Amino acid sequence: MIKYFTLLSILFISVTTLQAQKKSDLLIEIQNLKAAKDSINNLYVVSKKRETVSKTEADSYKTQVDELLVTNNSLMENINNFTKASIEKSENIGKTLESLQDKEAKLKVINDKFSSHDSIALAILTDLKKSLGENSTINVANGAVTISLNEATRNGLTSKSAVEKSATESMLTQITNVLKRYKDATITVEGVTNTGEFDVALNLATVLANKLQKQYSISNARLVATTKDGGFTEGLNIRISPKFDAFYFLVREQIKENN
Repeated sequence: MIKYFTLLSILFISVTTLQAQKKSDLLIEIQNLKAAKDSINNLYVVSKKRETVSKTEADSYKTQVDELLVTNNSLMENINNFTKASIEKSENIGKTLESLQDKEAKLKVINDKFSSHDSIALAILTDLKKSLGENSTINVANGAVTISLNEATRNGLTSKSAVEKSATESMLTQITNVLKRYKDATITVEGVTNTGEFDVALNLATVLANKLQKQYSISNARLVATTKDGGFTEGLNIRISPKFDAFYFLVREQIKENN
């Protein structure tokens, strides 16, 4: 009997000990599970925070990318506008340069014509000085060469004296030899009066013009007889002018084109 009781006691103690141990193990397992849960919760919280941060950063990056796209589009538009403006400016500069070159060429033509007329006038003056001598009264004004005939030469035009006529004809021969070298030049015979007797002065100019035509074979198309008031002087001039009519029309047309 005692033996059975002892066995039962041992069995009870064993069962009780076993239950206590299982309970202890269960508590430990519960604690472990709770710790694992807490760890998982912590990881979840951290993960959520990281997700929030990542989303915020992603939104920030997207905003920056959008801003960069806007800036880039604006920059490209500015570059395109600048390129277009540069091309237009280059084209305008090219047209301006072409226009300037065209005007420069036209001005060169005019300048060359001026130089040509000046050169002709200088050549006529030089030839007359050689023929008539340095003491002859010759001057250049407004592109024309003017010979002022002295009184003896003027008187010889209408004088009956053979000596006076011969001296005048000698002078006119020297002058007309030069005139024949410059066939395009216009010759104006100008009577100068200081008394207001323009008819007398014009008559003398006409006499000389006729003599130049008939006796010295100067073309009538080149000759013009005229008169002017000389103030306190009188005389008779031969004015030789390079042909200005074609030059005048050239300059007029150039001015019209430039306007």
